[in-house]
Amino acid sequence: MLALPSQVDRMFLTSVWFESMVYGINLVLFGACIYILANRDRKSHSALFVSCFFHISVSTAHTIISLFLSLQGFTSPSIKSIPFGSSMYFVSPTTLMLTNLALYVSNVAAQDLLLIWRLYVVWNHSWKLAIPSLVLEVAHIVCAIIAVFLIAQPTEHLFSHNVQAFGKASWSLGLFINTCITFGIAYRLWLAGREVSDLTGRDAYKAAMFTVIESGALVASCTLIMFILDVTGSPSGFMAFNVAMQIASTTPLLIIARLGLGLSNIGTHFDKSSSPTVTFAPVQIDITEDTFTYPMAPIPPFATRKSGSVRSSYREA
Repeated sequence: MLALPSQVDRMFLTSVWFESMVYGINLVLFGACIYILANRDRKSHSALFVSCFFHISVSTAHTIISLFLSLQGFTSPSIKSIPFGSSMYFVSPTTLMLTNLALYVSNVAAQDLLLIWRLYVVWNHSWKLAIPSLVLEVAHIVCAIIAVFLIAQPTEHLFSHNVQAFGKASWSLGLFINTCITFGIAYRLWLAGREVSDLTGRDAYKAAMFTVIESGALVASCTLIMFILDVTGSPSGFMAFNVAMQIASTTPLLIIARLGLGLSNIGTHFDKSSSPTVTFAPVQIDITEDTFTYPMAPIPPFATRKSGSVRSSYREA
């Protein structure tokens, strides 16, 4: 059952409030990411800088436009003079609303492409997994663009059959892509962890694997909630895209920040001289292997430290 018109303005205000909270978190994460990537002791791929600046720029623009929408919808005399004017304004295809939708689609596309790139890198630059993922991503974005285009048409509206069909198709594909690629990356890290643990006795990739899963689950759960709300006919599914917009920026920033600042406990068992260097997406993990050899003669045991290097085959993952 559709919500009453008077409830839509409250939903929009609530979503904008949550959006501002997540945007504040993104600002902190962005600062942490720049601190990590600008560290001269780390090798950082230029794609990381571009990704960070793009996501925070789009998030900032979306937040500002949401503020303008709120001010216009709640303070404009011409809108307030109409019964349920604010609610009608927030679902109308205004320039501000369409611009926000375009920013949302762009941000989601960038986040998905970065995820596909990570999948491509961790699987040793294999196009066998990247090409199908790209094909699905193109279908995902095309459906989203068509939905936005239809909303802008005078013969359609936000809850029309055609808009809902393409919107649901886009969310379904987005959920499928995020879930599959996330577990594809995590599975590869799990395999790498098993190989490294045979040499070091420690799974150096375990924390990175769980970080990827947690970040992917954040986007997938948000998309799933929006999809369920939309299927049940609640306008809150559409209003939630304000929050989803910010979460699409949170995911890539969170991965870089957690791994770069060591919040995932990678390398906590290594001493200072052998602490791993982590740069995620691309991620380079250098591990120093400690080998201890004990002589068979009955003399006081001693250990000779042998330094080796086990370099990940996923230098850029």
